[in-house]
Amino acid sequence: MKEFSASFLLFAYQIALGGLFALAATPFHQLERGFYKSTAGVLFAIGILGFWGKLNLYGDSLFETVPRFAEALFHVVFIVSLGCYLISLWSEKQKFRARSFSCSLLSGLAGLVLSAHSFYDAPSWSVETFVYPVTFILSALLLGTVTVGMLIGHWYLIDSGQSLDPFFRIYKFFVIALAAEGGFLVFYSVVFYFFGAPATILELQRLWLAHPTLLASRVIVGQIAPIVLSWMIWRTLQIPHTMAATGLFYIALLGVFVGEILGRQLLALTSLPF
Repeated sequence: MKEFSASFLLFAYQIALGGLFALAATPFHQLERGFYKSTAGVLFAIGILGFWGKLNLYGDSLFETVPRFAEALFHVVFIVSLGCYLISLWSEKQKFRARSFSCSLLSGLAGLVLSAHSFYDAPSWSVETFVYPVTFILSALLLGTVTVGMLIGHWYLIDSGQSLDPFFRIYKFFVIALAAEGGFLVFYSVVFYFFGAPATILELQRLWLAHPTLLASRVIVGQIAPIVLSWMIWRTLQIPHTMAATGLFYIALLGVFVGEILGRQLLALTSLPF
């Protein structure tokens, strides 16, 4: 089950990285620093758990290839930079905070792109070289925005008098990430079928024949259900009713998480980034 372990631990990495991108979309001057402290703490804890789980995998293959070594190195830099950003929130050193935050985003993104390389077997000039990193990045953005959306909703339950603009911005980011991932899934399914490497086409055919129920569950739970919930969240924010919107965000988070976990199972079974 090493392949499933690697794909599932990637899930934790994506939450931490995508959550930072979601934080970057928030208006820093409109939210109290307490929100960033609590949210960064959650993301750091998730990132640490994912890195701890991958230590054994890194140890087994750290020096096998240059991309594998670089992936581990960027992962370490990502965790350290995220920890520095978290620490900076308790100080007034704005340059240190900005640099550690930027370093977290860049190193995390580089590490995720390199992680994608280990999940496919195709030439470097193939369509897989483009599709896999983009898929992993879109998945990270979706996981991060739905997580931060739920967390920011809970912050509004604590401080109900603040502007709803940050909530709306995270909500829009969530919808864009959801639509982008769904649209790209359809796009690369067609691209793989016509232009994929022979091994990829074979795995795609095996996916449709051997795992149609798992694939359907992944699409329904991870894509269709959150789309319906996103419309409900929008309607409740129009009232506005932040408590109801937060509850719906929590349900959307469960749907996205379950859908992405099913996607990691498909990744382990077929090496396809669904």
